[in-house]
Amino acid sequence: MKSVHTPKTTALLITFFFCLALQAQQISINQRSHIVMNGNVSLVINNASFKNNGNFTPGTGTVAFSGNTDTTAAFIDGSKSTLFYNLTISKNSGGLALKSDADIKNILAVNSGTLYTDSNLTLKSDAALTARVAPVSGTISGKATVERFIPSRRAWRMLTAPLSNTATIFNTWQNKGVYQPGINTFVTGPNPTTANGLDVSPQNNVSMKTWNAATQQFNNVINTNVAISAGSDGSAANTGYFIFVRGDRNTDNFSTSTCNATTLSSTGKLQTGTQSFTVAANAGAYTMVGNPYASPIDFTSLTRNNLVNRFYVWDPSLNLLGGYVMLDDLSNTGNYTKSVSASTMTKEIQSGQAFLVQTKNAGAASLVFNEANKASYNNTTMFRPAAGTSSQSLRVNLNIVNADSSITAADGILAEFNSGFSGEVDQDDALKFTNINENIAFLRNGTAMAAERRAYVEATDTLFIKLWKTAQKNYQFDITAADFVGTNILLQDNYLHTNYRISVFGSHKISFAVDANPASAATDRFMIIFKKYNVLPVTITAVKAAVQNNRIAVEWKVENEINIAKYEVERSANGSDFSTTAVVEVLANGKAYNTYNWADVTAAPGTNFYRIKVYDRSGETKYSAIVKATTGAATGSISIYPNPVKGNTINVLLSNQAKGNYHLTLISMSGQTMYSGSLVSESGSGVLVVNVPSVLTAGIYQLKIVQPNGTISTQKVIAE
Repeated sequence: MKSVHTPKTTALLITFFFCLALQAQQISINQRSHIVMNGNVSLVINNASFKNNGNFTPGTGTVAFSGNTDTTAAFIDGSKSTLFYNLTISKNSGGLALKSDADIKNILAVNSGTLYTDSNLTLKSDAALTARVAPVSGTISGKATVERFIPSRRAWRMLTAPLSNTATIFNTWQNKGVYQPGINTFVTGPNPTTANGLDVSPQNNVSMKTWNAATQQFNNVINTNVAISAGSDGSAANTGYFIFVRGDRNTDNFSTSTCNATTLSSTGKLQTGTQSFTVAANAGAYTMVGNPYASPIDFTSLTRNNLVNRFYVWDPSLNLLGGYVMLDDLSNTGNYTKSVSASTMTKEIQSGQAFLVQTKNAGAASLVFNEANKASYNNTTMFRPAAGTSSQSLRVNLNIVNADSSITAADGILAEFNSGFSGEVDQDDALKFTNINENIAFLRNGTAMAAERRAYVEATDTLFIKLWKTAQKNYQFDITAADFVGTNILLQDNYLHTNYRISVFGSHKISFAVDANPASAATDRFMIIFKKYNVLPVTITAVKAAVQNNRIAVEWKVENEINIAKYEVERSANGSDFSTTAVVEVLANGKAYNTYNWADVTAAPGTNFYRIKVYDRSGETKYSAIVKATTGAATGSISIYPNPVKGNTINVLLSNQAKGNYHLTLISMSGQTMYSGSLVSESGSGVLVVNVPSVLTAGIYQLKIVQPNGTISTQKVIAE
């Protein structure tokens, strides 16, 4: 077969399909020639080789080797390194040999046959894409280099080299002690010498640790002249590390004000097939595991033997240096709950990522990976440039308010309430791992938890917050409650001796500061108190609300209607702040059983809550249960309710809108900005609670709302 070539400086845009029976056939790109695969096309090379002495541009296409020839006829060769977007090997027999450098940008698929790498294979990684190895049905023989792009951010990270039979830490992630722009990093520690391989830093700070399952704590890495992966047999050999990445090996990066992006690379044998990690045998113990594959994996599908369906990752985008995020799925639905809702971490563990798992009961335990567990989801937010079983939940996100009023997510915790949860600390509760910077946890019986689970709130209950490692700066709690209708929720500040009312429907932001007074930094400064409303248990046997012809019909049934003076129908936009909408007189018919009906013709679009206030002739008042109904579901709307508003709280009602971030700006008639901030709607329907810093004076205001899709709407706000 003749060589494929083009004249100098001319690019050939072409799709090839070769189906050759003869051996020693070849696609050859000569010097000064160029083949371009334009877009998502396929070049199928059957029983032939590929030789690149010129230039090859892969586009987003696939080069596939097929047939039954051995490596004397099926190989990649040439004087130039060849970059493939996707490379596929599907050999009926025989294999493919890499006789020159072959780099993969996206997917390597070895469906059948053998890929002989001869240490010429590199899985590339950059800010946009990290190459992955698809589920392997064939065989990969020889060593490969795996890259992991790290963005420009000084932070700790949980990492691994997904390889066995590797070189040393010093020769890989430390680049043999040589500075080359944009690759590898420093590993520092006390008493650095040539013998222990540690880099010299101004402070001699330890920048790499490994997890000790026996002591349940991290050990410092004090020698990097050891293999980066502990084993060499190709089976679950890789080691997980907690490493501080400053950037590449530029000494300027020892300054806290300097960092840059870098790419860590390591060389060894790609781990394929079943990978089984033995983990700690003690009940409740934690073990660090590194993803053994050069591919994302779905934690949901892993085989967990005597393990809680829970894992912890380190999110480097949190706070200054990153923070722990717990994800678990106690009901085994495949939907994982996060302790820090602001984190972008998912159930997919990325290539090069390590994580912590927890043993359930005393005895043998293991985590088993199979090729089928590989996922295609590359979570670029993990390495990018800078509902469970419960029916009640409460999230507390801790944010840092920066000098320019911007927000930095620092940490977060979760409380869930269900009749199946216990009041004791058990494995339904997720323990808190301590971050480098600020930490928040729920505290019960002396145990700090990232997620606390307990039975439903009945009459009164308290969540005790532990807040530590704070500094003298401004902070913000972003508290989101769900399904606490009929409950008062208060955030109690024991330093300022102030209680803040928390909305039971939507997000509520509360600002606070840690100042020079040590009491402001007390770890027990805050607690959350729940109080159920005094509900009339017998007199009103049923209450309901339903949409009928663009109005909401409220109905309640009464038994033993004795000594009742009147009823009031109260309405709320958020399920906690009610106001009287109608007064209903008692029926004078002498019956002990009555049914009352009232129609709300002024209901705002969206969700409206109702309760019945009962007045006894003695002057005592009690309440019915709370019910809700939603209007405006067909068309979707944004409105303000109630309007006029009182005080400094504005309820923005969303109905069938886009999910995501809403930016809101409140402007007075004189042009003064009274409020500017962002709130998140997780469903696109519900209430965004805007808390203006000061009480609004009477007048008319304009609320500008920028929706997640960029659409801008303006609402008129009337303040009384």
